[in-house]
Amino acid sequence: MEIIVTPTAEHLELDARQLDPHPRNESRQFPDGEVYVQLESVDEIETALVVHSGQPHPNRGLAYLYGLLDLLTERDVLITLCFTYAPYGMQDKQFYSGAVNYARAILKHVSQYPVRQVYAVDPHFSHRDWVTEYPLTPLQAFSLVQKQVDDDLDDYVIVGPDLGAVDRFGIPSFEKTRKGAYDVELEGELDVEGRNVLVFDDLIETGGTMVAAYERLKDQGAETVVAAAVHGVLDEGIQRIKDTYDGLYLTNTVATDAATVSIEPLVRTILE
Repeated sequence: MEIIVTPTAEHLELDARQLDPHPRNESRQFPDGEVYVQLESVDEIETALVVHSGQPHPNRGLAYLYGLLDLLTERDVLITLCFTYAPYGMQDKQFYSGAVNYARAILKHVSQYPVRQVYAVDPHFSHRDWVTEYPLTPLQAFSLVQKQVDDDLDDYVIVGPDLGAVDRFGIPSFEKTRKGAYDVELEGELDVEGRNVLVFDDLIETGGTMVAAYERLKDQGAETVVAAAVHGVLDEGIQRIKDTYDGLYLTNTVATDAATVSIEPLVRTILE
């Protein structure tokens, strides 16, 4: 199976093919912002694993992805798709009347191609009922994170920052009331007094909830408090957590210099 990475997944250390630049301007993007998709020797490919990250540049990334899927479909290539970070994963239900469940819409769209299976690393929507309508297999990255934490931290307890972690990972968490992008209030008591604590969540955006969790855990007597997350979406949030916590473990599902855990072994399991 040939591995093909879209531009947002080129940071991964995979033996993979990349999209080719335009033969005249040596770029994959035109001055007007439109993308250019070309894959030389595409006729030689019979089966392909397409690896794509939904961040950064989610809209441009989807243009590359849809163009590549079209190209492979025209050549009757058997396609498997892997989202290291599922695009629009936070928009996973109709939050308001007339709004779009964009995560579902994207899965519906890619399923219209001859995609045999879609994999996604810890998608934010994995607990939603509608997921079963699509050929989606979640890949869990926590074991990769935990291996590194085990090397650095003794006798620690794992908690989540809010109730979303209960739904996704089954770990004890606080109850959250959001008052703004950076202002949240957490309620509840966790058994952390005198303990080392790992706060684990699926993604980091503004970092407000994770920072509030740190403060709450310290108030409840936690000793060392380190953070871990699968997806580092926004640099500002990552920096807030690094400035607050005693340590941060972050995978490279999204390209960021703060990543400390490689998910390449997880992607390679698809080929087994």
